[in-house]
Amino acid sequence: MKIERERWEERYRSGVRPHDGMPSSLLRRWLPHLPRGRALDVATGLGRNALYLANAGYTVDAIDVSPTGLRIAETRARRRRLRVRWIEADLDTYRLPRARYAVVVNAFFLKPGLWRALKASVRPGGVLIFETHLESATPDGGPSRSSRLRRGELRRRFVNWEVLDLEEGAFHEGGRTWLIGRIVARRPR
Repeated sequence: MKIERERWEERYRSGVRPHDGMPSSLLRRWLPHLPRGRALDVATGLGRNALYLANAGYTVDAIDVSPTGLRIAETRARRRRLRVRWIEADLDTYRLPRARYAVVVNAFFLKPGLWRALKASVRPGGVLIFETHLESATPDGGPSRSSRLRRGELRRRFVNWEVLDLEEGAFHEGGRTWLIGRIVARRPR
């Protein structure tokens, strides 16, 4: 993950800030329907989703590998008088707490070995919001093929969960149109 950390550090220092700005449109749409309590924002980047959740009254933990990104996010939180627990951690080695969160958000981060821990971090009756790039036959400027979902993968990953929303297709996020897979799923009680 050291290479990944260096890549994001360079992007944030240079001003290249993908997925900065507005919180996820999926999160914004679903916020009124989500359970209250603790929330986790995985690979928070500059904190757009964590700040949105904190502003809505959630107790938020936000994890990212980039200290520069976290400093920027923390400054934004202070300016808005929002409290977020910022955690600098490598998700290859960091152990997510089990059954702690009412809401877990994972936006545009795909780590195949993280599925089990991510799902386990959601408390029974809690909700996981997951969205990232889909495999595409044509390049769209997004991540490499290994960092993309296969079509239908989200449905397979959440077969025993209550799927509240599932979409695959072209969506406008971060000022661009991307091929995205997104799901909102509730962990069984």
